[in-house]
Amino acid sequence: MHTRDDLITMLKHFDLEEIDAKLYIGLLQIGPLSVGNLAAKMDVERGKAYRSLEKLRSIGLITTTLSNPVICKPVPPLDALTNIIQRKENEFITMQKIANKLADDLKEITRNTDQVSATSVSVIQGRHNIYSKIGKMIQESNSIIYIVTTAKDLVRMYHTSIPEKIKICKGEGGEIRIVTDSDDANILSIISKLGATEIRIGKLPSKSRMIVEEGKHLIMSGGINETMDMNDDSDSVLDSNSAEMVENMYSLCEHLWKRSRVIEQLKKMSK
Repeated sequence: MHTRDDLITMLKHFDLEEIDAKLYIGLLQIGPLSVGNLAAKMDVERGKAYRSLEKLRSIGLITTTLSNPVICKPVPPLDALTNIIQRKENEFITMQKIANKLADDLKEITRNTDQVSATSVSVIQGRHNIYSKIGKMIQESNSIIYIVTTAKDLVRMYHTSIPEKIKICKGEGGEIRIVTDSDDANILSIISKLGATEIRIGKLPSKSRMIVEEGKHLIMSGGINETMDMNDDSDSVLDSNSAEMVENMYSLCEHLWKRSRVIEQLKKMSK
């Protein structure tokens, strides 16, 4: 069973701040309460509790009475989380419907400049942004991509759209080769669901990540905070198409790949 801190971390995936998650969990554990009583029991400043509970009410995680004092009641977890997912789906559909027209309108006001092909190096901050960039890189590739990273990082990737992007890449003739550091059967069973071409177990240079596309692109980071918090904005990567950097890191990945061991069990799981 997950700890309270684990539950708070997972609720952050649903756009909840720590105080929002804390109050919702408190209501589930204690039952319906007035704002004042809940704030006191959860040791939260009353004003902050009011603002947080109003947010929880607006997104469908709690209901409130018309009595005096107002009583807050938690919506059952599955219903509550479904409410958030449906709202997100509606937002996504709206964005899809206006994207083409908006892109055309923005193009009309864009200043025309000569497109210069040059080496680019940039820093991407925040886990959601990082995994979106990795997914885009994988989806648009039809060559070999190495993913060299920790097992926990791969588990986080499984909870994104990256498995679908890997499927697209493989359908276009690409290969996804994963090198990771754990041979724990439970963790590997999750990692295998990413759908990579092959997974190997080996010693990583450090607790960092390297995603390298042959001859084209590189995404890499230093040490990774190994929490499961997808909203970790301290996580960052270097993103570059520098030919020299890509070649050097690709050679390193090939070396790690050759020194890593194949596990027959993984071959069966990934099929």
